[in-house]
Amino acid sequence: MRAATLWLIGLPTLLTLLAPGAQGGQCTMARVSQLPVQFLHGHALVQASLDHHPASLIFDTGAFTSLLTEAAVTRLQLSHMQGEEVRNTLGTVAGLGGRRSARFVTARTVELGGLHGRDYNFVASDFGVGWADGLLSIDLVSLFDIDLDFPESRIVLYRPTGDCSAPAAFLAGPLYSAALEPTGVDRRPRVKIGIGGRTVVALLDTGAPRSAIFRSAADALGLRPEPAPASRQAWVGGVGPARVAAGQTTLTDVSVGDLQLDRMKVQLLDGSLTDEVQMILGADFQTQVHVWVSYSSHTLIMQFPARASKSAAGRNGGGG
Repeated sequence: MRAATLWLIGLPTLLTLLAPGAQGGQCTMARVSQLPVQFLHGHALVQASLDHHPASLIFDTGAFTSLLTEAAVTRLQLSHMQGEEVRNTLGTVAGLGGRRSARFVTARTVELGGLHGRDYNFVASDFGVGWADGLLSIDLVSLFDIDLDFPESRIVLYRPTGDCSAPAAFLAGPLYSAALEPTGVDRRPRVKIGIGGRTVVALLDTGAPRSAIFRSAADALGLRPEPAPASRQAWVGGVGPARVAAGQTTLTDVSVGDLQLDRMKVQLLDGSLTDEVQMILGADFQTQVHVWVSYSSHTLIMQFPARASKSAAGRNGGGG
């Protein structure tokens, strides 16, 4: 099992997409793209077209930048970026498994559902998965509100227009919400989670099959791993070459905003991602809790138990 989360050091990303509309006036949500999702090995796989070649990509809200395997770069006939500036800024990708060197490649055209973009830079680096061409990161779609409609095996992107500072979603109640942590260059969705009266910051990570808490945070909370036979010792990895030990623990008295959960089984991981992230809400969370990432209102909107979204094409946004 692997956690696909990664981030990049020294990457200039260029992309032109259909941007959100002008602000002011009544909030409307226009559906601009619907991406069918195939679930494979716990990952949400979507289809894209890069330079008019089909590509299967893991939709990874925990990834800081998009990535292609070297085999995919060759098959898709993409060219590596050239020039002194690129050589000087070439860094490494890093994730749960450590760091790995990387190169840049540019897709001159990108098609993703109903979206069309140009000049998008991918990192070319292998990450231990042979059944996907790469990872599609949040930076490509964070201009939009994102409906992770896993009950219907789809991801839907909406363009907010008008004053959408109040949370809006095409989800049936009862709904719950949590404030998104402030974002800058790093647009990955993060929320604060309460555990037994204490607070940790969690990354909403569709690229990780299972939710997890890092050992340093677990120790601070007084959590202990649940006993497991030595033969069932688990290891997880990411973009880097190493793997880390993964136990299991149970969280009690969990709150994600105003959503209360009595118990939550998660992996207990050695290592860390970044100093500000102590926990991961993986794809197992999004299959139980239908999530709408509302960048327009800086809110994570949740439906629990998860049900499919209402048909929303051409309708005004509304949540409650």
